[in-house]
Amino acid sequence: MAVVLVLLSGTAFFLSGQTLKERIDLAKVVKVYFKNADIVSKGNTQTEIGSTRFESDCENFKEKIPMPAEYTDALKQTIDLLNKGFNTTAFVAGDFSEIDNIPLAYSGDLNWLKLGQPLVFYFSTSGAYYIRRTTSTKERENTLEIESYIYAFAVDNGKLKNLLSTRITWGRSPKVKTEICTDYDWSVKTFPPSSLADQFKTNLTENITDLTTREMAKYNKVMQKKK
Repeated sequence: MAVVLVLLSGTAFFLSGQTLKERIDLAKVVKVYFKNADIVSKGNTQTEIGSTRFESDCENFKEKIPMPAEYTDALKQTIDLLNKGFNTTAFVAGDFSEIDNIPLAYSGDLNWLKLGQPLVFYFSTSGAYYIRRTTSTKERENTLEIESYIYAFAVDNGKLKNLLSTRITWGRSPKVKTEICTDYDWSVKTFPPSSLADQFKTNLTENITDLTTREMAKYNKVMQKKK
Protein backbone atom coordinates (compact mmCIF):
# COMPACT_ATOMS: atom_id res chain seq x y z
CA MET A 1 0.00 0.00 0.00
CA ALA A 2 1.22 3.47 -0.80
CA VAL A 3 0.93 5.93 2.05
CA VAL A 4 0.15 9.54 1.25
CA LEU A 5 1.02 12.08 3.87
CA VAL A 6 0.04 15.72 3.65
CA LEU A 7 -0.12 18.50 6.19
CA LEU A 8 -3.13 20.72 5.71
CA SER A 9 -4.16 23.37 8.23
CA GLY A 10 -2.03 21.67 10.84
CA THR A 11 -3.77 18.30 10.42
CA ALA A 12 -2.09 15.15 9.11
CA PHE A 13 -4.01 13.22 6.47
CA PHE A 14 -3.16 9.63 5.62
CA LEU A 15 -4.46 8.49 2.24
CA SER A 16 -3.56 4.93 1.35
CA GLY A 17 -4.54 2.97 -1.70
CA GLN A 18 -3.16 1.04 -4.63
CA THR A 19 -5.39 2.77 -7.15
CA LEU A 20 -6.23 6.31 -8.13
CA LYS A 21 -9.90 5.66 -7.38
CA GLU A 22 -9.08 4.71 -3.77
CA ARG A 23 -7.10 7.90 -3.29
CA ILE A 24 -9.94 9.98 -4.72
CA ASP A 25 -12.47 8.40 -2.35
CA LEU A 26 -10.21 8.96 0.65
CA ALA A 27 -9.47 12.57 -0.28
CA LYS A 28 -13.23 13.30 -0.46
CA VAL A 29 -12.56 16.61 -2.23
CA VAL A 30 -10.23 16.81 -5.23
CA LYS A 31 -9.68 20.22 -6.76
CA VAL A 32 -9.12 20.48 -10.50
CA TYR A 33 -6.95 23.36 -11.74
CA PHE A 34 -6.65 24.66 -15.29
CA LYS A 35 -3.78 26.55 -16.88
CA ASN A 36 -4.68 27.86 -20.32
CA ALA A 37 -1.68 29.36 -22.06
CA ASP A 38 -1.86 31.77 -24.98
CA ILE A 39 -1.62 30.49 -28.53
CA VAL A 40 1.86 31.49 -29.70
CA SER A 41 4.06 31.35 -32.76
CA LYS A 42 6.64 28.58 -33.17
CA GLY A 43 7.86 29.58 -36.57
CA ASN A 44 11.38 28.19 -36.55
CA THR A 45 10.29 24.68 -35.67
CA GLN A 46 12.92 21.99 -36.00
CA THR A 47 11.94 18.74 -37.68
CA GLU A 48 14.12 15.65 -37.40
CA ILE A 49 14.07 12.96 -40.09
CA GLY A 50 16.44 10.08 -39.49
CA SER A 51 19.77 11.66 -38.60
CA THR A 52 19.03 14.93 -40.40
CA ARG A 53 17.44 18.01 -38.88
CA PHE A 54 15.74 20.76 -40.83
CA GLU A 55 14.78 24.18 -39.54
CA SER A 56 12.15 26.35 -41.17
CA ASP A 57 14.36 29.46 -40.90
CA CYS A 58 11.24 31.50 -40.10
CA GLU A 59 10.87 34.08 -37.35
CA ASN A 60 8.20 33.84 -34.66
CA PHE A 61 5.57 36.54 -34.88
CA LYS A 62 5.19 38.58 -31.70
CA GLU A 63 1.40 38.44 -31.32
CA LYS A 64 -0.14 36.06 -28.79
CA ILE A 65 -3.76 34.92 -28.79
CA PRO A 66 -5.62 34.16 -25.55
CA MET A 67 -6.93 30.60 -25.52
CA PRO A 68 -10.45 30.90 -27.05
CA ALA A 69 -13.48 30.22 -24.86
CA GLU A 70 -14.45 27.24 -27.03
CA TYR A 71 -11.48 25.35 -25.56
CA THR A 72 -11.67 26.62 -22.00
CA ASP A 73 -15.40 25.88 -21.79
CA ALA A 74 -14.77 22.34 -23.03
CA LEU A 75 -12.14 21.87 -20.33
CA LYS A 76 -14.58 22.88 -17.58
CA GLN A 77 -16.76 19.92 -18.55
CA THR A 78 -13.94 17.56 -17.55
CA ILE A 79 -15.02 17.91 -13.91
CA ASP A 80 -18.36 16.28 -14.71
CA LEU A 81 -16.58 13.65 -16.81
CA LEU A 82 -14.19 12.82 -13.96
CA ASN A 83 -17.00 12.61 -11.41
CA LYS A 84 -19.02 10.36 -13.70
CA GLY A 85 -16.08 8.19 -14.70
CA PHE A 86 -14.83 7.67 -11.15
CA ASN A 87 -18.38 7.34 -9.75
CA THR A 88 -17.88 10.14 -7.27
CA THR A 89 -18.74 13.75 -6.48
CA ALA A 90 -15.25 14.56 -5.19
CA PHE A 91 -14.04 16.66 -8.14
CA VAL A 92 -14.59 20.41 -7.90
CA ALA A 93 -13.12 23.38 -9.73
CA GLY A 94 -10.07 24.92 -8.11
CA ASP A 95 -9.36 28.64 -8.18
CA PHE A 96 -6.31 29.34 -10.34
CA SER A 97 -5.29 32.16 -7.98
CA GLU A 98 -4.56 29.44 -5.40
CA ILE A 99 -1.75 28.11 -7.57
CA ASP A 100 -0.73 31.26 -9.42
CA ASN A 101 1.86 32.17 -6.79
CA ILE A 102 3.08 28.68 -5.93
CA PRO A 103 6.90 28.66 -6.14
CA LEU A 104 8.62 26.56 -8.78
CA ALA A 105 10.38 23.31 -7.94
CA TYR A 106 13.91 22.54 -9.13
CA SER A 107 12.40 21.02 -12.27
CA GLY A 108 10.87 24.39 -13.16
CA ASP A 109 7.34 23.06 -12.62
CA LEU A 110 4.86 24.29 -10.02
CA ASN A 111 5.79 22.99 -6.60
CA TRP A 112 2.52 21.27 -5.79
CA LEU A 113 3.91 20.17 -2.45
CA LYS A 114 3.50 23.77 -1.27
CA LEU A 115 -0.22 23.77 -2.05
CA GLY A 116 -1.04 21.68 1.01
CA GLN A 117 -3.65 19.41 -0.58
CA PRO A 118 -3.52 15.60 -0.46
CA LEU A 119 -4.57 15.14 -4.09
CA VAL A 120 -5.05 17.54 -7.00
CA PHE A 121 -5.73 17.27 -10.72
CA TYR A 122 -4.28 19.73 -13.21
CA PHE A 123 -4.93 20.45 -16.89
CA SER A 124 -2.28 22.35 -18.86
CA THR A 125 -3.45 23.53 -22.27
CA SER A 126 -1.44 25.32 -24.94
CA GLY A 127 -1.48 26.04 -28.63
CA ALA A 128 0.87 27.19 -31.35
CA TYR A 129 1.20 28.06 -34.99
CA TYR A 130 3.98 25.82 -36.31
CA ILE A 131 6.11 26.11 -39.42
CA ARG A 132 8.09 23.00 -40.35
CA ARG A 133 10.36 22.24 -43.26
CA THR A 134 10.82 18.52 -43.82
CA THR A 135 13.04 18.62 -46.89
CA SER A 136 16.02 20.64 -48.05
CA THR A 137 13.74 22.62 -50.37
CA LYS A 138 12.15 25.95 -49.52
CA GLU A 139 8.71 24.40 -49.10
CA ARG A 140 7.31 24.79 -45.58
CA GLU A 141 4.38 23.17 -43.78
CA ASN A 142 2.12 25.39 -41.66
CA THR A 143 -0.26 24.09 -38.98
CA LEU A 144 -2.20 25.14 -35.92
CA GLU A 145 -1.99 22.71 -33.00
CA ILE A 146 -3.80 22.70 -29.65
CA GLU A 147 -3.01 20.19 -26.90
CA SER A 148 -3.87 19.55 -23.27
CA TYR A 149 -2.13 17.42 -20.65
CA ILE A 150 -3.71 16.00 -17.50
CA TYR A 151 -1.77 15.47 -14.26
CA ALA A 152 -2.65 14.09 -10.85
CA PHE A 153 -0.40 14.94 -7.92
CA ALA A 154 -0.35 13.48 -4.40
CA VAL A 155 2.02 13.81 -1.46
CA ASP A 156 3.70 10.58 -0.36
CA ASN A 157 5.65 10.66 2.90
CA GLY A 158 6.11 14.40 2.58
CA LYS A 159 7.26 14.14 -1.04
CA LEU A 160 5.40 15.01 -4.20
CA LYS A 161 4.28 12.06 -6.31
CA ASN A 162 3.02 12.31 -9.86
CA LEU A 163 0.23 9.73 -10.16
CA LEU A 164 -0.86 10.67 -13.66
CA SER A 165 0.80 12.48 -16.52
CA THR A 166 -0.47 12.14 -20.07
CA ARG A 167 -1.58 14.14 -23.08
CA ILE A 168 -5.35 13.94 -22.91
CA THR A 169 -6.16 15.63 -26.22
CA TRP A 170 -4.35 16.97 -29.26
CA GLY A 171 -5.64 18.57 -32.40
CA ARG A 172 -3.82 19.65 -35.53
CA SER A 173 -5.15 21.44 -38.58
CA PRO A 174 -4.55 20.16 -42.09
CA LYS A 175 -1.11 21.20 -43.34
CA VAL A 176 -0.87 24.14 -45.69
CA LYS A 177 2.35 24.40 -47.69
CA THR A 178 4.04 27.66 -48.58
CA GLU A 179 7.41 28.65 -49.96
CA ILE A 180 7.65 31.80 -47.87
CA CYS A 181 7.57 32.30 -44.10
CA THR A 182 4.06 33.18 -43.00
CA ASP A 183 3.05 35.93 -40.58
CA TYR A 184 0.34 36.53 -37.97
CA ASP A 185 -2.32 37.85 -40.34
CA TRP A 186 -1.92 34.92 -42.74
CA SER A 187 -1.90 32.39 -39.89
CA VAL A 188 -5.09 33.50 -38.17
CA LYS A 189 -6.90 33.87 -41.49
CA THR A 190 -5.81 30.41 -42.69
CA PHE A 191 -6.20 28.73 -39.29
CA PRO A 192 -8.75 30.61 -37.12
CA PRO A 193 -7.82 30.07 -33.44
CA SER A 194 -11.13 28.33 -32.66
CA SER A 195 -11.09 26.06 -35.72
CA LEU A 196 -9.98 22.97 -33.76
CA ALA A 197 -12.53 23.35 -30.96
CA ASP A 198 -14.91 20.58 -32.07
CA GLN A 199 -12.05 18.13 -32.57
CA PHE A 200 -10.56 19.18 -29.23
CA LYS A 201 -13.82 18.66 -27.34
CA THR A 202 -14.60 15.29 -28.95
CA ASN A 203 -11.12 13.90 -28.28
CA LEU A 204 -11.13 15.27 -24.74
CA THR A 205 -14.42 13.56 -23.90
CA GLU A 206 -13.35 10.27 -25.45
CA ASN A 207 -9.93 10.24 -23.79
CA ILE A 208 -11.21 11.19 -20.33
CA THR A 209 -13.77 8.39 -20.63
CA ASP A 210 -11.07 5.92 -21.69
CA LEU A 211 -8.80 7.02 -18.85
CA THR A 212 -11.43 6.67 -16.14
CA THR A 213 -12.57 3.32 -17.55
CA ARG A 214 -9.02 1.96 -17.30
CA GLU A 215 -8.54 3.32 -13.78
CA MET A 216 -11.87 1.90 -12.62
CA ALA A 217 -10.91 -1.50 -14.05
CA LYS A 218 -7.76 -1.42 -11.90
CA TYR A 219 -9.85 -0.46 -8.89
CA ASN A 220 -12.42 -3.21 -9.46
CA LYS A 221 -9.65 -5.78 -9.81
CA VAL A 222 -8.14 -4.73 -6.48
CA MET A 223 -11.54 -4.76 -4.77
CA GLN A 224 -12.24 -8.28 -6.05
CA LYS A 225 -8.98 -9.51 -4.50
CA LYS A 226 -9.97 -8.02 -1.15
CA LYS A 227 -13.20 -10.00 -0.98
